[in-house]
Amino acid sequence: RGLSGRAKGGVPAGSRKKRQTVSVALTRSLDLSAAAASDDMKDSVDYGAVEAAVRTAVEKGEFKLLERLAAAALDAALACDARIRGASVAAVKRPAVMPKTEAVVVHLTKSQSRP
Repeated sequence: RGLSGRAKGGVPAGSRKKRQTVSVALTRSLDLSAAAASDDMKDSVDYGAVEAAVRTAVEKGEFKLLERLAAAALDAALACDARIRGASVAAVKRPAVMPKTEAVVVHLTKSQSRP
């Protein structure tokens, strides 16, 4: 929660010329009972790797819609570890073209089955 990045985003082309701050909150769904029992990092998810993947997805792309940015962050998180069965993301930004709006928030959830 609270990952912030500087992204190029917005529907008007001018909005995408300057990076804007976007915050991403991510929740992953997976069985972490082994990590809880062992207290061993090898049984958990590498949170640093997930954070780096999500940050890269947010900062490297250019998005018209906040929905697409959120989907890119979600896909990056899901690709980090085969044990992750699903995830939810909330992407938040202050819209440049709506100065009286404090923030726009998009929530996306995705699940996947893996062999």
